[in-house]
Amino acid sequence: MSATSTTAQNDPRAAIGRARAELQRSASKAALQDDPLGAVLDAFSVSLGAMGELLSHAEATRQPMDAAARAEMTRQLVQACRTDFVRQADAWSRRAAVLSGVGAAVLLLGALGGGYLWGRSAESAEVREASGVIRTALSDGSASARAWANAIQRNDLLRLLARCEGRAVWTDVSGRRACVVPLWLDDVPAAAAPRPPKS
Repeated sequence: MSATSTTAQNDPRAAIGRARAELQRSASKAALQDDPLGAVLDAFSVSLGAMGELLSHAEATRQPMDAAARAEMTRQLVQACRTDFVRQADAWSRRAAVLSGVGAAVLLLGALGGGYLWGRSAESAEVREASGVIRTALSDGSASARAWANAIQRNDLLRLLARCEGRAVWTDVSGRRACVVPLWLDDVPAAAAPRPPKS
């Protein structure tokens, strides 16, 4: 392919002329076949002709730019692009920060809710297990229930178990551990009423 044919292909006026000729041929065929699109094709052809004339006029009135004018135009274009880019990047940055914050809040709420539900279900399971043990212990009748009720009222079980350390703990032959703590059989004595000061 020669340089002349490449230049002709890149010339917009030549491309407009080829497209206009093709539209005129199609409009002629449409007129022979009574196709209603013939008028539309004619209108497109006229529009392309006007575009060609406009392009010729723009090229005829265009003033050449010197190197300084091209450099100034390039600088202004770069500045406009940079300003637009910074504005868009700032908007994206804010949007990303908001979305990150919302995502973190959703994850935190999910973790808190999940932890609450897990703890609640674990506590419910422990209460059900303890209820089953108590029900089994009380299955002997009212005497057993009364004995357990008295032991619970008279003894602070958590405080007693906290004393199960060191020498207070031993292991029997089956491997079970035991602890020596006092099991109170009587109620806590009522505190003596304070006496008024002697005057």
